[in-house]
Amino acid sequence: MVDPSAASSPRRHRSILLAATASVALSVALVGPVSLAQDKASPLEVATSGDLGSFLTGTGGMTLYFFTKDASPGASVCDGKCAENWPPYVVKDDAPLTPGAGVSGVVGTFKRADGARQATYDGRPLYYFAKDTKAGDTNGQAVGDVWFVAAVDGSVPTEDYPIATATSDLGTFLTGKDGMALYFFAKDTTPGVSACTDKDCLDEWPPYLLAPDERLVPTADVTGVLATTTRPDGGALVTYDGRPLYYFKDDSSAGTATGQGVDEFVVALVDGTISKASPAPSGSPAS
Repeated sequence: MVDPSAASSPRRHRSILLAATASVALSVALVGPVSLAQDKASPLEVATSGDLGSFLTGTGGMTLYFFTKDASPGASVCDGKCAENWPPYVVKDDAPLTPGAGVSGVVGTFKRADGARQATYDGRPLYYFAKDTKAGDTNGQAVGDVWFVAAVDGSVPTEDYPIATATSDLGTFLTGKDGMALYFFAKDTTPGVSACTDKDCLDEWPPYLLAPDERLVPTADVTGVLATTTRPDGGALVTYDGRPLYYFKDDSSAGTATGQGVDEFVVALVDGTISKASPAPSGSPAS
């Protein structure tokens, strides 16, 4: 038989309340740290698309991207408005990255200019895209031809930059993208160093530059030594036998060489020599 007085006793009510409070406290003590650890963890998983292959995802399964203008490992050139459109994958100071199955590259972090730690993969900074709204979205793929999903193999699409030859009365000279004539500058007397640095010169004679991950593909008759040199503005300027290469802004079609002899610029002969600075002959383009 239940004692009615005991059932209604304030002391018994207090005992039941204390027991319940203790039970809740124990539950928090056991569950709390685990939940916090999960909240702090920064996942790095793999998703697969038939068109895009295997690529990385971050928190919530959202797609991660590489930016090809990030030319130096562990350094980002995306800030300000760029970082608003492409939020960096930021890792809390006490939150390790947790790579999932299939993440085979080197995972790391670096400190951004604002002090935040951004995740990297094989040295490339990782970003989200603001217009992706759910897991599996890849709306940032190929935006501006500089943003690409973060491939598990760490690669980004490359653009092959041709370097070939054309022949005219001026001799056999080098051509670049779209078959446009390339030039040497007679004032470039130190190998790998450009004397064309001021705005007026660069406007008239655009350097033959490579973007990160672009590569030169020479034809068989391009027999000289191809290389790149870093300009003061950070651009990768292509050189041939040590001489920087340039286009002429007034050349309008493949094979034309109207810049011959202008401002001490001459067509880039395939033998690497400085030609006589005679003007280009009038008439048809080079064959």
